[in-house]
Amino acid sequence: MNNVIESLISIDTDKMFVILLAIFFTIEQLLESGSAIKKNSVHLFHSVILQAGYILLNILIASLFVIVFDWVSGNKIGLLNQIELPYILKILIGIIAIDFVGYWAHRLNHKWHLFWRLHRVHHSDTKMDSSTSFRAHPFDVFLDNASVIVAGILFGLDINIIILRWILYMPLFVAHHSSFRFPTWVDSFFGIIFVTPNFHKVHHHQDQQYTDSNYGNMFIVWDKIFGTFKVIPVDKIKYGLMEFEGAKKQSFWYLLISPFINIKRLDK
Repeated sequence: MNNVIESLISIDTDKMFVILLAIFFTIEQLLESGSAIKKNSVHLFHSVILQAGYILLNILIASLFVIVFDWVSGNKIGLLNQIELPYILKILIGIIAIDFVGYWAHRLNHKWHLFWRLHRVHHSDTKMDSSTSFRAHPFDVFLDNASVIVAGILFGLDINIIILRWILYMPLFVAHHSSFRFPTWVDSFFGIIFVTPNFHKVHHHQDQQYTDSNYGNMFIVWDKIFGTFKVIPVDKIKYGLMEFEGAKKQSFWYLLISPFINIKRLDK
C-alpha cells in the first residue's frame, strides 16, 4: 500500500491536469460538429490565459504552503496528530475533512460579495466544457489554498495527503465541467455519496437558486445534510451568469478585471 501511495504522490499534477483536459477536450470535439472546433478553441484560449496566471501565483505561494504543513506536522497540530491511526485511515479522514471544509468555503465564496467577485469568473462561462476547469481568476488561488490550509491545521494533515487528494479529485473535477451528458443511473448509483458531473452542472445554472446549490467538491452528502442539494435535468440548464453574457464579457481581459468592476448580479 505504501508503494502505491508513493507512486501516486510522485505524479506531476500539472502534467496530469493538462493530459486530462486534452483527453476530455478531444472527445468533446469528436462528439460535436466540425464547425464547433474553432469556436471551442477560442473558448479554450481565454480559459488557458486565466489559468496561466493562476498557476504562476500558485508557484509563488507553493513554498509558503509547504512551510505551513511542515509546521503542522512538526508541532503535532490538529486532530489526527493527537491520535494513533493507520496512515491509510488518516488519508481517508483527510480527504473527507478537506471536502467538508471546502464545502463551507465554497458556500462562503457565493455568499460573501468580495469572494464572489473572484469566484464568479468561474461561473461566468456560458458554454460548459472541460476547458471551464481552467476558468478561474488568478487571485482565486488564495481562496482555494486558504480552505485547504484551514483543513490541514484543524485536522492535522500532511502535505502528502493534500497531494493525494488532489490527484484523486482531478479526474472528477475535469469530468464535472465536461460537456458530456452522463446517464441518470450514474446519479442514482454514484450520486448517493459523490458529486456527479450532472449534479455539478446544476451548480453552473444561470438561475441563482441553482447556482447557490450543490457546493460539494467530491462528496454530495454535505449538500444533502445541510439542505443545499438541488437537481434539474441537464437539458434544462442554462449556463453562466446573465451579467456576463456577450462575447466581450467572455474575453480573458474582461474576466481578469471583472472583480474590480461593480457588476450588478442579474437574475430572472
